[in-house]
Order: sequence, then C-alpha cells, then structure tokens
Amino acid sequence: MASWTRYGLALVALTACGGGDGDDTGATTSTSLPSTMTMASMTMPGTTTGDETGETTTTGGTAVEPTTVAPTTVAPTTGPACVDGEEGCPCLPLATCLAGLVCTADICVGEDTDGATTDAPPALCGDGQPAPGEVCFKPFTALGMGSGPISVAVADFNKDGNDDVACANNMTNNMTVRTGKGDGSFNALVALAVGMGPYSAAVPDLNNDGAPDLVTANMAGNDVSVYQNNGAGMLVGQPAIAAGAGARYILATNLNGDDYDDLVVANYGADSLTVLISDGVGFPAPATVGVGTGPTWVAAADMNGDGSLDLVSANYGGSNLSVSLGNGVGNFGPPTNSPAGGQVYAVGLADLNGDGDTDAVVTVPAAGQVFVLQGDGLGGFGGAIPYPCGADPIGLVVHDISGDGALDLVVANRGANTVSVLRGNGNGGFGAPEPFAVGMAPYVVATGDFNKDGAVDLVTANNGDSTVSVLLADP
Repeated sequence: MASWTRYGLALVALTACGGGDGDDTGATTSTSLPSTMTMASMTMPGTTTGDETGETTTTGGTAVEPTTVAPTTVAPTTGPACVDGEEGCPCLPLATCLAGLVCTADICVGEDTDGATTDAPPALCGDGQPAPGEVCFKPFTALGMGSGPISVAVADFNKDGNDDVACANNMTNNMTVRTGKGDGSFNALVALAVGMGPYSAAVPDLNNDGAPDLVTANMAGNDVSVYQNNGAGMLVGQPAIAAGAGARYILATNLNGDDYDDLVVANYGADSLTVLISDGVGFPAPATVGVGTGPTWVAAADMNGDGSLDLVSANYGGSNLSVSLGNGVGNFGPPTNSPAGGQVYAVGLADLNGDGDTDAVVTVPAAGQVFVLQGDGLGGFGGAIPYPCGADPIGLVVHDISGDGALDLVVANRGANTVSVLRGNGNGGFGAPEPFAVGMAPYVVATGDFNKDGAVDLVTANNGDSTVSVLLADP
C-alpha cells in the first residue's frame, strides 16, 4: 500500500468549489397559525483527482567500429497520466477507487472476485430491476412547503403506511407538513406555528404510543416547539421548552434506555447542548452540557464501547468535534475536543470500516469537502481524510444508498444546488461524488420510500426557492 504521506499530498489536489460560512439565520417574521392539525388523508460536483505522471527515458547504443561504441540518446518521452482511483491506477486513501472499481493490491480493477476486470453488464438504471451497486434517481419533483425551508424530516404521521414530509420554515416561523399518498405524490400542505426562527426539525416518539411527534429547534427564540401526535394523525401544540442561545439543531434519540425518545439541542450562541430527557409527559430536568465554540449539529452513538450513547457535536466556530461521554441514564461528562479539518457544519456517526469502533463524517462548507475521521474506540478520532463532494456542503446522511451493504454518504450541497452520493467501500473510504440536481440552496437531506417500491428515495429542504425536492429512486 502506498504511504499515507503520498496520499496526503495527493489529496491536497482533491479540492472542490468553496462555499459560504454555513451561518445564515434567515428572517424571523412571526406569523400566527393554527395550533392543531388533522392529517387528512404529510451538488455542483467538485471532483478533481490527484494524478501522477511517470517520465521514462530510454537510451540505446549503436556499434560503429569493432572496438568503438558511439553513444546515442533517445529524446525523453512522457507516458500517459495515471489518475489515482481510475482503473489500472493506484487506489485512493482507505483502499478507495472510483465507482465500479475495487482496490486490489493497491491497484483499482474491475469488480470481480479474482481482481480481474469483469465483462458482466453493469447495473442499469431505469430498467425496473433493483440491483446492488445502483445509484439511480429520477429528475426531482418540487413541492412548495412554505417560506425558507431549512430542515426536512420524514415520518408516517397518520399511520397509513406512507412516508410523509415535514419542514421547518425559517422565514415564516412555522412547520409545514404534506402527507404522502404512497405513489410518490403528496397531499395538500398544512402549517403549524412554532417559535421564532426554526432551524431544525425532528420526529421523536415522546410518549411511546407508536405515533411520531414533531419538534423544532428555534434559533431566534432560544427554545423548542413540540407538537404531540394523538395517535390518529392530529398534531397538538404543547408549551415551548427553553433551550440555550441560538438553538440551532435538534436531535431525537433514546439516551437512557427507557420507553421514550429524548431530545438534544445544539445551542450555537451558547457553546452548549441542552439535554431533555422525556418521561412520557414532559421533560422534568433539562441539563446543559458545555461543548466547543459554535455547535451547529449534534449526533449520538456509542463512542467508547461501553454500551451507552455518547454525544458528538460539530463545532463550526471551533473547527472541531466535541465528544461528551454518557453514563446510560442521560448524564454526560465534560467534552473532549478533536480537530475536524476545518469549520465543520454537520456530523454523522457510524462504523464505516467494520472494526467495531464508531467513526465520524463531517461537512466542511468552505472547503467543498467531507472529512472522514476514524474513531479510536475511546471517544477520540484520528486524522481527518478529505473527500470532495460539491460546493458549500451543509447537511449529510450516512446510509446504504447503493444497496451493496456498505454505508454511503449523501450530502446536500448548498452552493451547487445538488445532492451528492459518495459510495462507501466498506473499508472506511469513499468514491467520487455522484451529483443529482435539486432546488436552490439545499440545506438538509433526508431519506424515505415515498412510492413504496423498496428503494431509497431522497428529499431536500431548499432554502433558496422555498421548496423541497423529492428524488425518487429509478432502479
């Protein structure tokens, strides 16, 4: 295998179009809207690769006398460039090759069990036959969802078996919901008033009734809005819950192993997380956990192998990740900070290389890249390895999009009006980004199955044109 030093130099060339600073708050004009609802029927790719050229010089000799050799020279020639990641060329970091190739003996070759190029026909998008390795989407459908959608979540709110879509609209201080029909289309929009400047939405089950509830983190209001599902599709507004300054992102997960989902809020202006443990009725004992500067995202996973969920925040202002280890009952220790390669916006957690330790992926908007950080099993990370994805990447999802059993990355590229899929190889590495057009300035991407064909669909919240884009799989 080639040395990490070589790949570190090669990856300097893996740059994409830069982006903004990921710190847009949007307007916060208040609009009075109903507090109950009956659910009636809810990446310009920046890919360049480092290359190496081999220069060869040949020399020859011609005998002119039996005892005398007059040297002659042949002009140097330069062979064709071999681009890392392409077929027949050296592999990228973490044994990664471009799509359709595998890394064998540090060389990218066709996908075959013996490492030789295969003549088998490739998976064909649009033939109606799902196959491992396909990354296929139809052109997107735009849905109006209110003014300034900045976050999107997917759930079956009315329990009819169809995925629905909910958006947090930063400019009109509301959430909007469209219930799915199960064929890729959606019913009429319904709006729910929330606090000032909603920036993130999540769909917990706060009372263990099997019906998803809906919550938002409100950045201008420094609080959380809660709509509880009555089990029949009606979302009923609850009193707001105080959070920290600049409540920017909200995570729903079960932190203490009981029957109820809990909430964690990343407070951008307070350099903290607010932890809200649900008892099925409310949140009796909110707690604050200090983290790095300017957290914009938070995720949860077991980072040290003790069986308890820990919290990892992406700190835009600090250009790092904070890991706060949990004790399994909803309490968290002081943070340990790890460099993350730049001003990070979002973080996703998963075991990307199958070694049993949780790894991290972060978006770095200004670099147009995602960075992969391998977990050490103790709550820390190794060095950040960059991969291009598209201009100004914001939100991301870690999911097996291609159906080959390896986790892939899906990134919303705000500056490119695309989502990019980076296929994982199961060893912790990722291939070149495959971009798909969406609406203007997508912030967040989520997965669903909107036409019930068993394939993974995508939906983005597009802050620039006040739509969501629905991308149906096209196997």
